[in-house]
Amino acid sequence: MKSFTSVALICASFFITAHLTSCEKDETTATKSKEQLIVGTWEINRVQLKVYYGGVFTRDTILKQNPRPKNYVTFGAAGEFAYKWNLEALDAGTFQFKGADSIITTAIPDAHRFKLLTLTDDLLTLKNTYSNEPLFPGATVEKFHTLIR
Repeated sequence: MKSFTSVALICASFFITAHLTSCEKDETTATKSKEQLIVGTWEINRVQLKVYYGGVFTRDTILKQNPRPKNYVTFGAAGEFAYKWNLEALDAGTFQFKGADSIITTAIPDAHRFKLLTLTDDLLTLKNTYSNEPLFPGATVEKFHTLIR
């Protein structure tokens, strides 16, 4: 009986310790605002398109990366914005938050309007929706950007 009590006590201690350590929070993300978290240069890890014709989903594709020399997005602390995807030239301008989940840029030559999906210290996912994609005439396209640090 004494052996069973010892084993039970050891198991209970293990489960209590495991539960207490698993409930700890990462304080870095919780204490930073979205304006602080977004600042910096983000590597474009993936760009995905979802294509709809007449509201009907027809295609899902991940675009091939062809960095020249690097694909990235930069958000500056004073509102500066730069976007470079598969071209030697970049879109440059400014950005601002609009509401709780939108980012509007004044980049030239292409302005962007992103919906903010995820924002942590190491991951940023954005979506924009448009209907003027030359590859898919007449379609509504949702473009998802997965950015990492």
